[in-house]
Amino acid sequence: MIPKISWKPRAVRQLPLLALFLLTTDLAWSLDNPPWGNITTEVGPDAEVPGWFINLGITGARAMITKEEPTRLKVMFVFKKSPAFGKLEMGDKITGANKNSFTTAHKFGYGVGKFGYQGPIMEFGNALEESQGKLAGKLVLDVLRGDQKLKVELQVPVKYGAFSETYPFKCKKSDLLLKESCDWLSKAQLPDGTWSSRPHINAFAAMALLGSGDKRHLSEVRKAMKAMAERTGGTESHGLPVWDYTLYGTALAEYYLITRENWVLKELEEINQWLVLAQQGAITPPETEHISGGFGHGFYTKGANGYGGMCITTAQAMTAWSLMERCGIPVDRARLAAAHEFIAKGTNEIGYVWYADAVGGDGYADMGRTGASAVAHYVDAVGSPKFTSFSKRNARCIGKNPDTFIDTHGSPLLGLAWTGLGAATDPASLRKLMDHNRWAFSLSQCPDGSFYYQPNRDNNPQDYTAGPRLAATAATALVLSIKEKKLQITGATPVILPKIAKLL
Repeated sequence: MIPKISWKPRAVRQLPLLALFLLTTDLAWSLDNPPWGNITTEVGPDAEVPGWFINLGITGARAMITKEEPTRLKVMFVFKKSPAFGKLEMGDKITGANKNSFTTAHKFGYGVGKFGYQGPIMEFGNALEESQGKLAGKLVLDVLRGDQKLKVELQVPVKYGAFSETYPFKCKKSDLLLKESCDWLSKAQLPDGTWSSRPHINAFAAMALLGSGDKRHLSEVRKAMKAMAERTGGTESHGLPVWDYTLYGTALAEYYLITRENWVLKELEEINQWLVLAQQGAITPPETEHISGGFGHGFYTKGANGYGGMCITTAQAMTAWSLMERCGIPVDRARLAAAHEFIAKGTNEIGYVWYADAVGGDGYADMGRTGASAVAHYVDAVGSPKFTSFSKRNARCIGKNPDTFIDTHGSPLLGLAWTGLGAATDPASLRKLMDHNRWAFSLSQCPDGSFYYQPNRDNNPQDYTAGPRLAATAATALVLSIKEKKLQITGATPVILPKIAKLL
């Protein structure tokens, strides 16, 4: 049974100014507030690392960059039995790699002109990629150890090789990384079918396994989908349920379009009803003050936890609705149009999507919202030329500004997944994004088949403390699964089923 919910929308409830201040200052790091020694985790092998440091790929070393020496990587930890163990020591300063000195200073802070990782992080990642390919595993580092200048040679694994020019397509390294990351996610799944209490991790992990096309993981995907269905019963209004309903709606719809398991349809209709209730102002009683079409954290009932519509959650709702429509679930097109208008009001001339229904400037910042919008408009079941054009505008914005791929707001790994998926809706834009960030995949790779959550400019410590490799592996695997084109959001042949007159 689908529960009936009485609801009256109301004006947006604003967070207290102090809460907004803390939200924006505590997470971001600047010249004086890096996360290095302040945040640790108790999860997995990273529990022994005494801080949140930069992962130097499969070398096994972790490092940081200081304000005083922005062109050097200072070694802070080395895992045992890794290529760097016994070669690098804590306190070593890496000043160059493979005969190239690091000369570009790392940019601290947050904002246009500060985004991107040009400098020692990117240069080390590029050197590591080179070493895994044409240098046959040989990585030579320039190191300062006290007053000594040393050449330290590491031998890194060569089984991955280097990325092809067309990666993740037609690329043996991408194939192997996707397989290993999905196997890692399979082992990390909890008995109840989830991976975490965080919905983006659950949705991305499940869709990565489903999108990989590897039938070995179907039982795990089904278990995850059942868990998501249990968490979207249609009555929640407090907390942050919009993330669950939009992300889980997307995942369940993708699952149904591949498996056609009838039990999913009732779950999708429950989510559809919740989205109708949670949307602001698409169908508005006279007393409603805020008319927008957007989605915030929860219902706009008295006492609900929501502080206005956001473009990211609105784009996720659009994606869920459009995929439901492909499943045959009747969706109110007027509501989809209202959600689009909300996002359009927050999109500038270059196609960049700002936080809410207002343009924040003619530049850009993190691309997660822009990517989510590109996907939302791309999967529209009707194939509206207006939506198709909007999607391309978003995707091309990412392609022209690829430097914030792993450098995003709030939950960088949520942003990473949507940025990659959004760029993929336009092949030329995806190519530009992947070419600029080839180094990033090599640098975040871990020896156990997982990927690591690198510190960035607007950190969400919850994703780190919950598991430094969990969200990163789920998001990265989902991006790599683009090459398989198994999901509607990764470019599968569109499936549009007849409308269901009566749910089974």
